[in-house]
Amino acid sequence: MNDRNKAEDREAVLFAFHQECARPTAGQIIAWVSRFPQFADDIRAHAAVAWDWAMREGLADEELDESISARGYSQALNIIFNEEHSAENLTASCQRFQDMLAAAGTDIPRLARELDVGRSVLADLVNGWMLTPVPERFVDAVVPALAITRESFYSALQLALESPYLGHAKADKTPTIKPRSADQIIRESDMSEERKRYWLGED
Repeated sequence: MNDRNKAEDREAVLFAFHQECARPTAGQIIAWVSRFPQFADDIRAHAAVAWDWAMREGLADEELDESISARGYSQALNIIFNEEHSAENLTASCQRFQDMLAAAGTDIPRLARELDVGRSVLADLVNGWMLTPVPERFVDAVVPALAITRESFYSALQLALESPYLGHAKADKTPTIKPRSADQIIRESDMSEERKRYWLGED
């Protein structure tokens, strides 16, 4: 790839980042840096500017000189650094769904039978293939079954989404995942229509 193509790719990535993350969170920054490590510094710099703009909203206009710009940029970078490391510390302290299942002395097939929910639905949740939002009725069933809090459930969900299980690689194919919405997963499961309506809260 020549320098011109690389520059065009960088601009395309940064434009897409700006469109999706007008006020980038630590999780969004980490996700985009993971997807495009070759543009990590540019993404962080762009995020810093976005934070600086967000902090200036509603303030009276002032003449922007080099020192003010540098100070705001530095503050924004510090915020991003602190947020990224807070997110990393939170992720490190989170329990995965697999650990929660083990602690509860159960597994996906047994929990699926206990809750009368499709095994594939639970598997997609645990594997990080279920996108939010998750129906409240489903959350309300899983939380007591695993003896966890709702906060723990959503922390484990975020961890699963950030590190999904990719499956076994085949000789001629790279493993891929196709995350789907929780509603789609439930509707396409092999449960009865009655159970699907129940878990979707449509009964």
